Amino acid sequence: MSSLLKILLFAPLLACARNDPGPAPGPNDQTEAWPTLAELDSQILEIMDRDHVPGLSACITRDGAVVWCQGYGWADIEADRPAQPDTPFLVASVSKAVVGVALMQAVEGRSLELGSPVNTLLPFEVRHPDYPNQDITLRRLATHTAGIADNWDVMDPLYTDGVDSPLALGDFMEGYLTPGGDWYDATQNWTWEGPGGAAEYSNIGSALAAYVVEVAEGLPFDRLCDANIFEPLGMANTAWTLTALGDDAPALPYEWFRGGYVTDGHYGFPDYPSGSVRSSAHDMARFVLAVHEGGALDGQRVLSEDSVEELLSVQSRALDPDQGVFWYRWELDGQEVWGHNGGETGASAEILITEDGVGLVVLMNAEGRNRTLEDVELALLEHGAGL
Repeated sequence: MSSLLKILLFAPLLACARNDPGPAPGPNDQTEAWPTLAELDSQILEIMDRDHVPGLSACITRDGAVVWCQGYGWADIEADRPAQPDTPFLVASVSKAVVGVALMQAVEGRSLELGSPVNTLLPFEVRHPDYPNQDITLRRLATHTAGIADNWDVMDPLYTDGVDSPLALGDFMEGYLTPGGDWYDATQNWTWEGPGGAAEYSNIGSALAAYVVEVAEGLPFDRLCDANIFEPLGMANTAWTLTALGDDAPALPYEWFRGGYVTDGHYGFPDYPSGSVRSSAHDMARFVLAVHEGGALDGQRVLSEDSVEELLSVQSRALDPDQGVFWYRWELDGQEVWGHNGGETGASAEILITEDGVGLVVLMNAEGRNRTLEDVELALLEHGAGL
């Protein structure tokens, strides 16, 4: 959802809801005794104050273990609820890293192949209106090269305040991608290059990939992830829906407006696999560890080593030399990392694995600025190097 649009539309309401909690508390009390890193704590709090981030939780992994976690600031300002390592945050598009693992599980189980055209699997037909003979494959969905565009004129109004979207994933996919559908637009819902023509980031494309997995496995996508990823890895504070979190209230999303923090509360959207996971930093650290450790953690295997290698391998070098199966690579502090970034209204997140085997998780209940996540990550690498 467009942050600027929401502020402009609801400025009078937001102005009344402003909060100034003062300096962010932290580091917050922990349920587990992690090492004390006073210089790191100080640096993170300075970044939060500079970039107006009310709450943040972060973890470091190394040598097959979570070696440090900490929470800072507020998960809920009005309720005086601090952010903790076990506080669920909206991780936004980091959710696509979960979709990548779920997709590779289906490939490993032989119900799917990355090269499979989706029309051999779906209960409805999906074709680019200008390139009807070009197959939309799972690999193209996983690399954002399927020719499916995000039409925000359709997507923005379908956000739901305070609750999960009532629209079923399959119904929304069909309505968005098939002629005559409630949300179909032959111009705005598709890229002009067509399938395999160019890399263009697509939330809808990732949601379609998740729906294909759902159809192939015969179980709703969120329940598949619960059974095959979250539960085996002990990710008890992780869910695709607000409903599933129950009393484990996630951190509220906030924006900085006219000198204070404002929130419109939680929200949902029908293409939920593109970005609706709410997870704690500690849970996401276990997820990162499982990938880094070749697909297994604490005796629970969620992927084979071959599947992890495929997940973190460039899939279409000519179109995007850094894109794997939803996971992608970039450079941080002079070394190659694999992971995923996420940003939504009032939320920002990133997970990554460095080439020397360090895993980082940073979750925030604000969007921050262009360098907020990177600055926190550099501080983690600097001050956590000795752990």
